[in-house]
Amino acid sequence: MNHVYILCFILCLFSGTSIFAQEAKVDKKTKEALAQRYAEDKYYAEFKRGIYNREAWKASWVGVKLSELYKSWGVPTRTATDETGGQVVVYENVTNTSGGSYTPGYIETATNGFGQTVITGQRAAEDTRWSSRYVTITTVYADKKGVITKVDFKSSYSRN
Repeated sequence: MNHVYILCFILCLFSGTSIFAQEAKVDKKTKEALAQRYAEDKYYAEFKRGIYNREAWKASWVGVKLSELYKSWGVPTRTATDETGGQVVVYENVTNTSGGSYTPGYIETATNGFGQTVITGQRAAEDTRWSSRYVTITTVYADKKGVITKVDFKSSYSRN
């Protein structure tokens, strides 16, 4: 009996087909659902990859002298001394963006034959203006010797 399975397996290998694989026909709805799922999974994976890369980036600065950080990043937004004699260095970046437009509304009037003012056309105002703000705050902690011990990163986004 085992010889029959082995023979079938060998025949399938040489014929390029499998007795276990069947070609499935996928309808349009299933294809769309699969495409949507793939897009969502891709977005989630990129988000997680970004977090992983940020953590690796933060860890890469631990153990480095503050002077090297200053050479690379420039002057910080603010600095302070902590209770142990170390330093807290803060870099802030604020990005404001805006777009859209405003078109005022109007009313067209005319005078009819009796001297009365009548409305001949009107248009409502259109306001598509928007603004957004993206803020990143990187806080770097260093010991008394000026060696970086910890890096924190926070960001926020708002739109109105």
